[in-house]
Amino acid sequence: MEIKRRDFLSVGFALSASLALVEKTAAFNQRSPKKETPMNTRDSLARFKKIPRLSLVNLSTPIERCDRLRKALSAAPRLFIKRDDCLGYLVGGNKLRKMEYVMAEALRRKATVVVTSGGIQSNHARVTAMAARRLGLDCHLVLNGEIPREPRANFRIDSLLGVTIHAVATRAERISKMDEVARELEKRGERVYVVPLGASDEIGSFGFVAAFEEMLAQQKRLGVSFDAIVFSTSSGGTQAGLETGKRLFRRSVKIIGVSADDPSESIRGYALKAMKPMLKKLGLPTTVDESELEVDDKHFGEGYRIPTEQSKEATELFRQTEGILLDPVYTAKAAAGLIDYCRRKKFRPTDNILFWHTGGLLALFE
Repeated sequence: MEIKRRDFLSVGFALSASLALVEKTAAFNQRSPKKETPMNTRDSLARFKKIPRLSLVNLSTPIERCDRLRKALSAAPRLFIKRDDCLGYLVGGNKLRKMEYVMAEALRRKATVVVTSGGIQSNHARVTAMAARRLGLDCHLVLNGEIPREPRANFRIDSLLGVTIHAVATRAERISKMDEVARELEKRGERVYVVPLGASDEIGSFGFVAAFEEMLAQQKRLGVSFDAIVFSTSSGGTQAGLETGKRLFRRSVKIIGVSADDPSESIRGYALKAMKPMLKKLGLPTTVDESELEVDDKHFGEGYRIPTEQSKEATELFRQTEGILLDPVYTAKAAAGLIDYCRRKKFRPTDNILFWHTGGLLALFE
């Protein structure tokens, strides 16, 4: 076969173009970060199961229908409630779920004392103190606010447990005081484990990945699939855990946090800070946009621990229709959000909506 000169030239040009493309591709790959390659679900689940966890209490709280509440709200969706107000440790609620991972990590590090912070009537501080005492650990609490003359509610339990309380005037002073306390304890030879506010870090938040798994098993038994979960959010740990669980178990349920105190952008930031190392630990993609996290900051009113007219109404409506008590700090404001969504028809009447009661009922005894 005769090969003409122009054929050689065509081959040469094609080869040169191909080499140039290879060189450009190689250079681009060197400049561009490698894409995340997620693990398969089985590997991620295996990683999750290997994370240290203590069993502090039976955490399988019931999911119940709220038919009378639904009837009181015109054209409302099917309403359900997850009863973490039934948990032990004096209604430890969402804080107790986080403690199972936090205290497991403290013991893994051979801690002798835990240090944490909160307000004078902090649920988190009280549950941390109870769990620490149960496990034979010393506990120091840095609490802001005025110390009551007669100890009541959470502060009363802190006092009965005999843990060391360091009082500060404001929220802003808590972190520096906590660091100071930790340094002093280490100088004495203690092994200190510092628990962040609300235990809402990449360790404690795994409590709500486990909670999400628990919920999936329950909805299967109930024969329903929840379209949305509504709950109270503040330090972001509950939201981080639910969002991570949603990704781990590959579900599309809408997760709506109703702020008890801070603007939505702040809480999204708290949640994302915990989520990214959690997702990395599980081998899941760590790229999460803030817009993927829904936080409603329209219901906290004048601020933390200050009831609104809507939260008062929600408290009465839950009490009268279902005999369920709400705390004024967190769940009442979340319930006000839920009621508002029903009235504004945010959900369809055929939707299944889960309200997650996060506990905190000792606030009723202040």
